[in-house]
Amino acid sequence: MTAADFTRWFLALFFVGVAVFYTARILVLSRRHHASPVFTGKPGTLHFATHAAFRFFRIVIFAVCLVRLLWPSFDRYLVPLYVLWHPFVLLLGDGLLVASFAAILLVHFYMGDDWRSGTRVDEQTRLITSGPFAISRNPMMLCVVLGQLGLFLALPSVFTLICLVVGLWAVINQVGFEEQLLRERFGAAYGAYAARTPRWLPSGLATSGRGRRSKPPPVQ
Repeated sequence: MTAADFTRWFLALFFVGVAVFYTARILVLSRRHHASPVFTGKPGTLHFATHAAFRFFRIVIFAVCLVRLLWPSFDRYLVPLYVLWHPFVLLLGDGLLVASFAAILLVHFYMGDDWRSGTRVDEQTRLITSGPFAISRNPMMLCVVLGQLGLFLALPSVFTLICLVVGLWAVINQVGFEEQLLRERFGAAYGAYAARTPRWLPSGLATSGRGRRSKPPPVQ
């Protein structure tokens, strides 16, 4: 089996697994809290458009990975970037996807019932400043970006390049919305946390601070 054939199967199975995980996660939290953990913003706003774009591309990516498994020649419609179709590059993309999802699972389990997709001012969750949140204010989003890069390398094409660009746009917008609302909800507590913890990656772990879990977690 070639790296391309392996990756074809890997991507289909990978995104089935991702879909099953998030569907189960949302259903469990919805039943436990009698409310959906997913907040999409008000229709007509940039917040809503960001969520809609992210959901649309997630569904399209899932469909594409299944279709190309059953119909390999479908790849030509994705406009492959053959200069990157090298076994090392494809397998590197697979590895980044695995690493990304493994890290996402760890963050999910660390957050427990406090995980949210989006946030709102009246949401009753706490502010997590320990664990992965002591290194970055947005560890979940960093994992998402890593996964988006992994998809592009595992399936180098104009299609996945567009997905990568749109994904980065959506992540940056979503982080902005969430941080603004978190400042409104937690005030000085969030300000102090933001002052000592970088939004993305620390310039050095020694300067990122250890962080601690305070009583009023975030929502990713």
